[in-house]
Amino acid sequence: MSSKFPVSRRGFLGGVAATAVLSQLDLPAGAAESASVDLHWLDGPPAASTGSAFGVPWPRGVLAKDTALALTAGDGTPVPVQSWPLACWPDGTVKWSGHAVSEGARAATFRLTAGKPAAPAAPVTVRRAGQDVVLANGTVEVRVATGGTTVLRSLRRGTRVTAQDGTLVLRLQDQPDDGRPEDWTGVVEHVEVEQSGPVRAVVKATGRYRHGGRAILPWTLRIYLGEGAESIRLVHSFLWDADENRDFVRGLGLRLSVPMTDEPHNRHIRFGTVSGGVWGEPVRVLTGLRRDPGAAVRKAQVDGTATPPVAEWSQQVRDGYQQLALWNDFTLFQESSRHYAVWKRTSGRSSWLKHAGRGDRASGFGYAGGVSGGLGFGMRDFWQRFPRSLDVRDAASGTATVTLWSYSPLAPAMDLRTYDTVAHGLDLSYEDVQAGFATPQGMVRSTEMTLWALAATPARATIAALSTTQTAPPQLVAAPETYHAAGVFGRWSLRDRSTPARAALEDSIDRDVAFYAGQADQREWYGFWHYGDVMHTYDADRHEWRYDVGGYAWDNAELGTDALLWYAFLRSGDPRTFRLARAMTQHVSEVDTHHSGRFAGLGSRHAVVHWGDGAKEARVGESFTKRFCYYLTADELLGDLIRASLQADETLRTVDPLREVLPPQTAAPARVRIGPDWYALVSNWLTEWERTGDVRWRDRIVTGMRDIATFPAGLFTGEAGGAVGFDPATGHLVNLGKGDFDGGYNLAMAFLGEQILWEALDLVDVPEFRRTYLDFARYVQAPSAEKIARYGRDFNPQVFKTIYSRVTAWAGEQLGDPALRKRGWDQFTSDPAGQPWPAPVPVAGTGIEEIPKGDFATNDAAQRGLAIISLLAVAPQEAP
Repeated sequence: MSSKFPVSRRGFLGGVAATAVLSQLDLPAGAAESASVDLHWLDGPPAASTGSAFGVPWPRGVLAKDTALALTAGDGTPVPVQSWPLACWPDGTVKWSGHAVSEGARAATFRLTAGKPAAPAAPVTVRRAGQDVVLANGTVEVRVATGGTTVLRSLRRGTRVTAQDGTLVLRLQDQPDDGRPEDWTGVVEHVEVEQSGPVRAVVKATGRYRHGGRAILPWTLRIYLGEGAESIRLVHSFLWDADENRDFVRGLGLRLSVPMTDEPHNRHIRFGTVSGGVWGEPVRVLTGLRRDPGAAVRKAQVDGTATPPVAEWSQQVRDGYQQLALWNDFTLFQESSRHYAVWKRTSGRSSWLKHAGRGDRASGFGYAGGVSGGLGFGMRDFWQRFPRSLDVRDAASGTATVTLWSYSPLAPAMDLRTYDTVAHGLDLSYEDVQAGFATPQGMVRSTEMTLWALAATPARATIAALSTTQTAPPQLVAAPETYHAAGVFGRWSLRDRSTPARAALEDSIDRDVAFYAGQADQREWYGFWHYGDVMHTYDADRHEWRYDVGGYAWDNAELGTDALLWYAFLRSGDPRTFRLARAMTQHVSEVDTHHSGRFAGLGSRHAVVHWGDGAKEARVGESFTKRFCYYLTADELLGDLIRASLQADETLRTVDPLREVLPPQTAAPARVRIGPDWYALVSNWLTEWERTGDVRWRDRIVTGMRDIATFPAGLFTGEAGGAVGFDPATGHLVNLGKGDFDGGYNLAMAFLGEQILWEALDLVDVPEFRRTYLDFARYVQAPSAEKIARYGRDFNPQVFKTIYSRVTAWAGEQLGDPALRKRGWDQFTSDPAGQPWPAPVPVAGTGIEEIPKGDFATNDAAQRGLAIISLLAVAPQEAP
């Protein structure tokens, strides 16, 4: 088989739907047979669907890797499902399974159990045809080119070609303003089949944009087709490797040709809105004329159905209708999160009517075609990631051109330079700028699109349903109790409102999540690069977040903001929280993390420009906080980005996280802090180990644990908060013999370090490191007398109470020490940062709210919520 058309191992596994076959495991009798999980839709049953991919957790030892899984609807009806392993426990049993259902799955609830899956009536197939890969399901067929400038050769429904010549387009100019634009084309370099049915096929195409002799912005396009579906899903991403000082993106999109066969008055353009509204007009308008064509004609044009024969129209209209204007070009431009406009014109030689339509938020759904069929098209997160546009040209001709602009050429050019040419100081602006570090090199941004091969112009109610699907794609999830019982994602608690004090703690988490959801909308934290992030610290004097003050601006998930949102979702099942968390994970994993180049595997600390800070940290790109979204949604692109974080090992050879505070060292090839740097690497290795079963990654974890256990000061080792030597080739850590017990350990656990270690200790057996970690946890907040008795000296670890409260309480749990567990709670309740915020109040004269407590920070909200969730898990008896 051609090297350009490999069938991947995962593709085969998806095809047989029963996952990889390894050696048989000795499981408890009846374990697999009793395995079952109940599922439901995040937003309730979908009115329209494009299918769903989702992940399901399994307790250790329950599901053998070669166990087939079946899905039934709530009424017992079998539903075709495709299954594959996402992660495994150390004993080889499945930890997370991935699944796909097609758009026919519409029941309110489902049950996943061990058993033979139902066979689709018309399975998806994948085959090679000349230079194309062909996906088909009996309803539609899509041809993917394996090379050249066309990536989607055609989309066909039956014998009708719905769209063809699908091309990735890039418009680039050499200046941010008044630049000279050039049109680039995405050239296909490689195609791989990742899944080949029977319920879903996935093909991954990769390439670069080319113009002249230059090739830039490596891109990936995944094409998904489900059984029985009339749509295909596309996930496009690009990696920035151009020159931000001379390359300014003016447009980025997907362009297709759409055959138009109906009479102009039976051709229709449609755009949807998030509120269920529809902008819809024909190419030749027959309503509103001086002469009435007849009620049936007018109704057909509004409904998008075929008009009566011309002979049945009124005489005056029948004689003169061909003199009416033919509206050839249409554009919907979402210029901000609060406004879109619809333009139309008769030709390129004529002016636009820019008042054809207007509103606040378009759904991203559009249609171009006629009463005999056409192309539905759309983009997810359309208004949230403005500027975007949907463009239809030559609708009056035999072939229309449709372009889905993920970055609209109607907006100013994309400018990826940093916000200033000089630094402003860590002391005053909390800004850590270093020469050559404020670069977007290696950033990624993705766009999710859908194409429908429709047999007719969709009714307005159908467009409203498809708009909802485009805005909030159907997502299957399990109950909080299911996720919790599986023992995944470390130590966290279910909601506990059993006492007034505990109810108040739970209310504070809910209030914080609601506050940030409101701030995102009120402050309009939206845009192509911004969507998903929140701000770091508030400026009460200006009644504004510090969007322009150094390290106080964009948060970049500092101190676990993303983890808080995911734990909040796991405990509540709340759809709004899920979307906040998903958007933040996409943002941090794509925009805040460098996936190639000098800083590959590292991410940028909080800053005015997402990638502009000089502190490039492994903890920003760490896998632990990305796994929530990956395992819940089985998102292939996110899986790629998580794997890219493994590059951090080698990057640390040349990017020392302590280069600004300590002189160079020669004892090891690299230097890291035990926390957060090594903890972040552990999360990367752990994730790769459980995804692949490759014990090399487990061994790196064990190696570091054993090294730390030999250090006399254990996790109190090293100056500047834990500096040790690191060998990227072996994973060994080296005691540099400096600064033990000197303090500054606050950041060590601040980025989910405790959860990473809790989970790692549950998966590997290194008793000496468990003792070392317990020692640290027991004494990090201990009074002086206890530290002197243990270490023969007093020292101040310099840690924040809230951050380390759950570490202390965990030690109490492990040692069976109620007093130590209570100490953890006392540390939390006595810390002002752990106190719930008051309810938000309106800012006078505006439509926005703020917390009435002066300056406040997202760090506090994140760590407060994480502390509550963990403390209730490890020390529930001592909870107030």
